[in-house]
Amino acid sequence: EMGFQEMTGDMVQVSFWNFDALFTAQDHPVREMQDTFFLNKKTELPKDKKLINAVKQAHETGVGKGLEKSKGWRYKWDEEEAKKLVLRTHTTCSSAHKLAEISENLKDNLPAKFFAIGKCFRNETVDWSHGFEFNQTEGIVIDENANFRHLLGYLKQFFKKMGFEKIRFSPAYFPYTEPSVEIHVWHPERKVWLEIGGAGIFRPEVTIPLLGKHIPVLAWGPGFDRTLMDYYGIKDLRELYKNNLTQLRKMKFWIK
Repeated sequence: EMGFQEMTGDMVQVSFWNFDALFTAQDHPVREMQDTFFLNKKTELPKDKKLINAVKQAHETGVGKGLEKSKGWRYKWDEEEAKKLVLRTHTTCSSAHKLAEISENLKDNLPAKFFAIGKCFRNETVDWSHGFEFNQTEGIVIDENANFRHLLGYLKQFFKKMGFEKIRFSPAYFPYTEPSVEIHVWHPERKVWLEIGGAGIFRPEVTIPLLGKHIPVLAWGPGFDRTLMDYYGIKDLRELYKNNLTQLRKMKFWIK
């Protein structure tokens, strides 16, 4: 309804797209086994050496010029680390792929809006509102005139369409966006604010290697499972993934 085109991606991703292209340092805690499911395999990096070198530079020494030049993470970027295969921890890797794809003909492709819906995996403690697998919806807006107020406007409209009237934003940190916000929605039954996703504007360390120059990219990635829980009146997220045959025979369809 809001003019977005769908993008898709694989659940198994090379670390380069899941982490490195999104300016997540190779020693960041999220890249440890405690948070990420790694596969016992490696694969080759993209054939575009210019892209690989640009990502490497962003990590090691930063991007930009003069007073606007960033410092990067100031470590030696390891190509072998970037080859590790993972179960994707977010659908934002689809955004990284898409930015690299449209960079080949940037003038004709902008402004642009894309979305994705996909399953992601994180090594989390399972409870009524957390799981080790979850569905995420991804959105990006690539526009030279976009700003932070536009981002908040998109988020308010998106969650209003999802049925959430009571929303709040709080400052947050993500390696690949600045400024960044977390989105919380009010859960009337549990009487708590639920963190439902993160958002922000991609940093130059992400956009310059992928697009060739810095262009504002509004990005958000809220989890979808808690939205489904509220919509269908499900009390426990684990109900979405249980194979309780008795319950399934009684329920058959969760459709309104």
